[in-house]
Amino acid sequence: KTKKQFAGGDYFEFKSHSSHMNNALAKNHLNKISVVPNPYISAAKWERRSLYQSGRGDRKIDFINLPAECTVKIFTESGALVKIIDKEYSETNGSVSWDLISDDGMEAAFGLYIYHVKVPNGGEHIGKFAVIK
Repeated sequence: KTKKQFAGGDYFEFKSHSSHMNNALAKNHLNKISVVPNPYISAAKWERRSLYQSGRGDRKIDFINLPAECTVKIFTESGALVKIIDKEYSETNGSVSWDLISDDGMEAAFGLYIYHVKVPNGGEHIGKFAVIK
């Protein structure tokens, strides 16, 4: 916004910079990664009701504050690998969802889970979440 009167010969010049990834800054922000909701409660009111006689409707948890490109591995508390989620390069969306279905096609059981976020530039973050049924 300007209050200057326009006159002949006036012009505006705009400069922009291309988007880029600052790896050092991204490493410092890895501790902000979290899971929502945590704990995940399977009978929570925010789950949409299924329109079918069987089935539960949409179930998911979100990993938030993720870097633009990373891999999320989910393990049981005993160390068994449950799911691998690859997040593709996206600077605007810092989250990825998991539908609580393992790579083997099984529903996640109740209990404690550990997740490991690995960033291609060498950073990593480990956290945990719970599933209550």
